[in-house]
Amino acid sequence: MLLRSLTLDNFGVYRGSQTVRFSTARNHPITLIGGKNGTGKTSILDSIPLCLYGSRARRILNGSSYPEYLNSMVHHGESTASVSLEFDRNEEGRKVRYVVERAWNRTTQGKSTDRLYVSTDDQARPDLVAVWPEFVERVMPIAVSDLTVFDGEKIESLADPASSAEILRTSLYGLLGLDLVDRLRSDLHGFRRRTAKAHNAHLAPQLAEKLARAEKQLTQARSEADLAVQALGDAESARADLQAQLHKATDKLARAGGDLLARRDELHRRLAEANASTITAERELIQLAAGDLPLTLVPNLLKQVAAAGEQREVSHLARQMRSEMALRDDRVTGLLAAALGFGQKETELARNVLRTDLESIEQPAKPAFSPSLECTEAARSLLNHRSGELQEGAKRLARQVEDLNSEAEHLEGVLAAVPDADSIEPSVQQLANTEAEFRAAEKSVDRAKVDLGGAERRAEQAQRQLDAVAHEMLDAGAEEKNTARVAREVAAADEVLAEFAQRMVRKHLGRITNEIDIALATLLHKQKLMSGVAISPEDLTITLLNPQQESVDTRRLSAGERQLMATAVLWGLSRSTGMALPTVIDTPVGRLDRSHRKNLIQRYFPNASRQVVLLSTDEEIVGDHLHLLRPHIGVEQSLDFDDADGSTAVMMGYFDE
Repeated sequence: MLLRSLTLDNFGVYRGSQTVRFSTARNHPITLIGGKNGTGKTSILDSIPLCLYGSRARRILNGSSYPEYLNSMVHHGESTASVSLEFDRNEEGRKVRYVVERAWNRTTQGKSTDRLYVSTDDQARPDLVAVWPEFVERVMPIAVSDLTVFDGEKIESLADPASSAEILRTSLYGLLGLDLVDRLRSDLHGFRRRTAKAHNAHLAPQLAEKLARAEKQLTQARSEADLAVQALGDAESARADLQAQLHKATDKLARAGGDLLARRDELHRRLAEANASTITAERELIQLAAGDLPLTLVPNLLKQVAAAGEQREVSHLARQMRSEMALRDDRVTGLLAAALGFGQKETELARNVLRTDLESIEQPAKPAFSPSLECTEAARSLLNHRSGELQEGAKRLARQVEDLNSEAEHLEGVLAAVPDADSIEPSVQQLANTEAEFRAAEKSVDRAKVDLGGAERRAEQAQRQLDAVAHEMLDAGAEEKNTARVAREVAAADEVLAEFAQRMVRKHLGRITNEIDIALATLLHKQKLMSGVAISPEDLTITLLNPQQESVDTRRLSAGERQLMATAVLWGLSRSTGMALPTVIDTPVGRLDRSHRKNLIQRYFPNASRQVVLLSTDEEIVGDHLHLLRPHIGVEQSLDFDDADGSTAVMMGYFDE
């Protein structure tokens, strides 16, 4: 299924015909639609299930009846409204273009009835209209629509361990078709109660009265649970609004320099450290300059000193050798005279011959100057390795001084921009007030969850009591064979259905868990804390696992990490459907921790499905996040709200980009 366009005619805040275009490019799968709060993003999100499922789209009704909902969605001052969805679907190897439209009129009674129109390839299809509820289940089953068309509250709810199991159960049962089993079991229980009342009221009036009281208690408990659900929804909505206000107040304070004021002492400390480090590095550089470093600039002179030193050593050795040879010649002359009986004349002649020979040996040239041995060794050391070491050390210190000076200059500039406390006091106070209201809203949500849990437990207890009374009535009238048979068969069927649901969950849970693990690994790239999840087949609670396959306490996770895990669960469930369905998300990162938004921008949105539609406020996908996402965007649009007439128009382009 590939969305092409959505046309809203006098629907909600949209006056006249307004068309949203969707990107169908494979390399640019994202359609980005920008709109401030109250400009009609939710209307776009709701119109898709409305168009496909009509009165079965319970998620959009918020407790009102379908006719009342339709009547309320006609734009003020208008009498008719419609929504039309155009999409492509591959059938038997070819692409088929579908247009599904629902239209209705405003009525004075406040209740409207829609009219459904379906066409394929520009041909009207009344045959499809007649069987549309069954046919649309092959296009996008209503049980999986919540996995592909949802808002940020879905992620926030899944991130809460207290409510994630029930949400997962609803999604998983819908994915596996087990919601039908639940309805069938509920119908069986109702049939058993009706049978008990019809056949046994006259036999056991006290039991009949007991059954009536149990039914009344169940009705009251369910009513309380419905009210608790509504209260939780209201509390979560209020919290979401305050969270958006908190982000806005934080950004406002940051723009006013409040974060700089909070970091002023730290900035002064860093500046002092940079200046001290600069002084230390400069001193080391001066010490190098006062030592042998300047000599590395005159390598030719060093070579001359080394050469002169070598010549001096050679000349010294030559003189020593000549002296030793002269002494040897005197000894040889004396030995010759004694051995051969030389007289004085012959002895002197032999001495002259040896002297002449010694003097004929060439003497090494004397150096132009005679450096000392220590000076020669120092020159050789500089030439061989110390020169490179000294120069590298000097370069390192010079770079260090330059970097420290740059850092100090930057810190001085930042400190110069730090505002005084009085100028931002209003922004600080506004942030403090909003934070206090947000904490109070979080407590309200927690209380609403506790109340809802209590109401649901009371409803379950009332249901069990009612079933017990019905079973007791059937047993009381067991002498009637038909009643006894109903009791046995209903109980047996209920057990079979429960066992069937359990086996179906166990059969598919491994594949679904694997898809969630893949999604989790993609979102939390190189994450050492989390490696996967385990889902209990009994109560569908989610357990986070570390690389050693040990459970991880979710209390150790940040809010952003829990929200990324919830996104992975939704993504994994969506992948488990095996269907090429679009993903449509309202306020995609508004409720996510800012430090984790980048993960979704880079890893989730471009890969969530073949086609992704993002409905963003002007404080979500902007700046660097928009820059990261833009290579994957095929269509950009914005919702332009006119305060004068209270209507929204769909414009090309994203927030005047």
